[in-house]
Amino acid sequence: MLILGTHLNQNQPLLVSLQSIFGLNNTKALKICSLVGVNPNARLAKLRVNQLNKLTRICREEVETSLTRHIQNDVQRLVQLKHYRGTRHMFGLPSRGQRTRTNGQTSKKIKPVLSSISRLSGKVKGRKG
Repeated sequence: MLILGTHLNQNQPLLVSLQSIFGLNNTKALKICSLVGVNPNARLAKLRVNQLNKLTRICREEVETSLTRHIQNDVQRLVQLKHYRGTRHMFGLPSRGQRTRTNGQTSKKIKPVLSSISRLSGKVKGRKG
């Protein structure tokens, strides 16, 4: 079954399968089960249609997309403040102290391409005639 873009396992208990949704932990999954009025150990395949509809509605209210939006706003704030972590995010480099000499090769390959494109666009703008 698909809830909030996540495929839930029908054979696992409801409490366990709800935790695979981004932003739902054990406590929130228990709260959702109590709001729906279902035993947390019940299987998803054995729920009735009205219980499934209520489950999807409550999950949508609990999680929504506010968590991902909140994380994006935090990163955007770091970039605007020109914080060290913000600049690392901006350049696609690790921001938590990992080494970049042997890892992070993908971002090192992409960066020269982007800088050459920006240099070329600057030269075109500076031409006369």
